[in-house]
Amino acid sequence: MRAYGRRGWAAVAAGVLAAVTACSASGDPRPSLAAATAAAAPTPTSAPGVSLSEAANAFSEYVLTDDLLRDAGDRRMAREITRDGRVDLVNAEYASTRDRPARHTWGTPSFLVPRLDANELLWFTAVVPRDDRTAVLTFVKGTDWRLSSLSLLLPWAKLPEVKRDAAGYAEVVGLDDKSVQISPRYVAPLHATIAERGPTGIAANLVAPGAYTTETAATIADNRTEAKTDGFRYDSIFTPADYPVYALRTVDGGALVQYSLLRTTSMTNVVFVNPFLPIPPSGRWALARDNYSQTTKVYETQQYIAALPPAAAARVIGYDGAITRANGT
Repeated sequence: MRAYGRRGWAAVAAGVLAAVTACSASGDPRPSLAAATAAAAPTPTSAPGVSLSEAANAFSEYVLTDDLLRDAGDRRMAREITRDGRVDLVNAEYASTRDRPARHTWGTPSFLVPRLDANELLWFTAVVPRDDRTAVLTFVKGTDWRLSSLSLLLPWAKLPEVKRDAAGYAEVVGLDDKSVQISPRYVAPLHATIAERGPTGIAANLVAPGAYTTETAATIADNRTEAKTDGFRYDSIFTPADYPVYALRTVDGGALVQYSLLRTTSMTNVVFVNPFLPIPPSGRWALARDNYSQTTKVYETQQYIAALPPAAAARVIGYDGAITRANGT
């Protein structure tokens, strides 16, 4: 049985922790917000790769198309207006409801449009009331605009203010940017580590405790103990997804980061005291049979938003996810 976590992500976390510690201990402290602002480059005069009006039009087109497809139950076309992790999530949303997914009520959006060069990956984020929650959607342009990421702000959370230039365009934070507490590239693996290892993990000082971090680890530990009592072996692991990570500078000198994790939960019948393995109700749609006696594996795609203060632990402030497939023997 695997103990909390895996060595791979623990090693990544150790490397990030060492880097943060080295920066703190050196004689070259992080620049203050005022210094960083003073050193910022002037607003570019070239036209951005994505204009504010193009972002607004792309969002409006998505909302109208999405609603029509949901009304028609057109799963194939619904996948065509998404990419990355949203493809599996929208497929699961349709499949789990027999192609009758919920329709949504949208409010007035605001836009976070980064100033990007035309030869870069072009994307923007829309922040909008959806039903009774605040949704944060990020779209990417290929041959057309497609939804890449969607998270719902947690009920207690407030989106930090994003830094904008004089023309209203947001400032991007590079994946390896060292001016923030954690480079955006490492947020997902650190999150994966603490979700498995809990508050004793090496990432504990870098990722804040909460429902999707330390509380998830505690639930995994409880489930593992309960499963053993019933004659089963239980494990649940997290992997950073190979999808784009989106990061914007906040006015306090921190960052707002969007990223995805993949979760795999497995059950194995060890002593066969119980003839059948338990199946999560939310994943039953993905299984070919009602009962499995030997093993089950359940796969989830999860999309997150984390706020990175300039000198504090990263905090998860938004989430959306679901079981996207499952199998068993």
